[in-house]
Parts: sequence; structure tokens; C-alpha cells
Amino acid sequence: MTKDAEEKGHDIEIGDKIKVLNGEYDGEEGSVINVYNNTVAIEFNNVFTKDKSKFRTVIKHDNYQRLN
Repeated sequence: MTKDAEEKGHDIEIGDKIKVLNGEYDGEEGSVINVYNNTVAIEFNNVFTKDKSKFRTVIKHDNYQRLN
């Protein structure tokens, strides 16, 4: 776990796989690309933009589950 994650009390790291539990992207899975105080930035596996690149967004810590 990174020092920043330990200080904030989060057990999530860049590269971890997560599943969204609430909101517009409920049920979608992706990879963590950055960790913030109240959110994580993720890149989805199966949600794409108009130019066919993987969609990225931020999700509150309460709204996802880390996958093993």
C-alpha cells in the first residue's frame, strides 16, 4: 500500500481492479488509474468513448468494490 493510501485509510492502489456498485455505471468493471481523498479515477474495461478509447471517470470510495 502506498504511503498516501495508508494516511487516508484507503486500501486501494493504482492498478487494482474494481467493480462499480452504484450510479450510472453500476456493474461495470475497470482499473484504478489514480487515488484521491474521496474518490478513485478508473478506466473501464467495456465502456468506450466515441473514438473507441476506454472511458475514464471518478467514483466515490463508497460506490465500488475491489476485485481480487
